[in-house]
Amino acid sequence: MKFVMIYGPSGVGKESVGRELARRNSWNIFPQHLAFDISCAVVGFGNNGFEKYQRNICLDAFRALIEKNVSGIVFTFCYVSPASNYFIDGLFALLKEFEIKADFIRLSCDFDKHVLRVTSEKRKNTNKIQSKEYLEDYLNRFDFSVDIAGVETFHLNNTELNIQESAAEIEKHIVT
Repeated sequence: MKFVMIYGPSGVGKESVGRELARRNSWNIFPQHLAFDISCAVVGFGNNGFEKYQRNICLDAFRALIEKNVSGIVFTFCYVSPASNYFIDGLFALLKEFEIKADFIRLSCDFDKHVLRVTSEKRKNTNKIQSKEYLEDYLNRFDFSVDIAGVETFHLNNTELNIQESAAEIEKHIVT
């Protein structure tokens, strides 16, 4: 069982690269924004219980996939320390329970490329960041340069890489 977490700020290409990585290896993909969107609809972003509800959705999904004996899971996540550590603690407990060695990838890109990505046509009609102004505010409010504590993280700046090249670089660095 392979578990790969690709983390970084919105708009750097986590889901696109994660989908390609999953496709190439016949793994399943689970983007965090699925749980985020459901949690927003049910609990409301920022309301009491939001983080716990979102965490439970993700961990329940992972448990179901693990119990189905899938060969791998690629999870995309916006990690912000220390706010995300509640989720990470639950993830670590689940991985330990099933004796799964996970790989952690922090994806980034240069600001100008980041702006091009969030304003692309592919992001229209989504709940994702879609403007330079919103991106700037988002990047000023949250520090995405912090690695998840206690694990080795491979850093990949994909500014000059396409989706396929990014997935190939990750494959070179994950433990198989």
